Amino acid sequence: MAINESHPVMNAPESNIKLWRYMDLPAFFSLLVDSKLCFSRADLMEDKFEGTFPKLNAQLLDEEANRLIERGELNPGYRNLSQVLTQDKTHAFLSCWCQEDTEMIHMWKIYSKECGVAIETSYEDLKLSITDSEDVYPTQIRYVDFEKDIIDWQQNGLTVYTIKRVEYKSESEFRLIVSHPRQIEDQLLNYKTHEEKALPSRLLYNQTKAIKIDVDLSKLIKVVHISPFAPSWYSDLVKSTLLKFGYDKTEIRVSKL
Repeated sequence: MAINESHPVMNAPESNIKLWRYMDLPAFFSLLVDSKLCFSRADLMEDKFEGTFPKLNAQLLDEEANRLIERGELNPGYRNLSQVLTQDKTHAFLSCWCQEDTEMIHMWKIYSKECGVAIETSYEDLKLSITDSEDVYPTQIRYVDFEKDIIDWQQNGLTVYTIKRVEYKSESEFRLIVSHPRQIEDQLLNYKTHEEKALPSRLLYNQTKAIKIDVDLSKLIKVVHISPFAPSWYSDLVKSTLLKFGYDKTEIRVSKL
C-alpha cells in the first residue's frame, strides 16, 4: 500500500513540505546500492522517552486501571497500564527526516559531521518514490512537554510515535512509521495460535534492528547536499558514485554554511 495517510492518529502534511535526510557517507552508499530506505527499530532510538506517554497521561491511565481493578473489571496485571501499553517498542520502525525550508547547521553537526551528505526532497516526491507493499504511515512530529502536557492518544498505541519531548523541537522532525512489518509478520504465518507465535515473534523482532523499504531513488532524490565540513574531494566522490549508479542528472550542491 506504501504511504497510508488515513491512519487516525497520524499528522500527515497538508501541503508539499520540503524534507531533508542527513546521513553519513556509508548510509548514503547503502541507499544507492539497495534502493531502499532504512527504518530503525523504535526501542533503539537515542531518546529514552521515545514511544512513551507524557507523565500526566501515564498517571491518568494508571489511576483508571486501578479503579477498574478494584471493581473487578480489569486483570491486576494491568495495574501499571501506561507501562504495559508501551513496554514493547520492537514492533515499530521509524525513518526520521527534517522538515525545514533550508539546511540546518546543527543537523549537519549531529547527524553527518565531516563525513555527511543530506538528501533534499519533498513530501510529494517521497510519497511517489515509495514502491514497497508495506503500510507506511507519515506524520509530522508534535513536540510536547512531558512533565506538563496531556495528549489525546485516541486509544491507539501508535500515538506515542507521533510525539517527542519539546527539548527535541529544533530537529523539526517528520517521520515515516511502519508497524508490525509484513516482512516479519509473514514469517509467522505457519503458526496457528497466538501462543504458538509468541516466542518466535519475540525472537524475530528482537533480532531485527532495522527493516528496509523499496524506493525509486530517481523520484526521491531532488538534490544531494554535501556537508560544509567535508573535504574538497568529497564532491568528486559523490558525483562519480551517483554516475556509477545511473543518477548522473542528480543535482549536487556543496553547502556554503
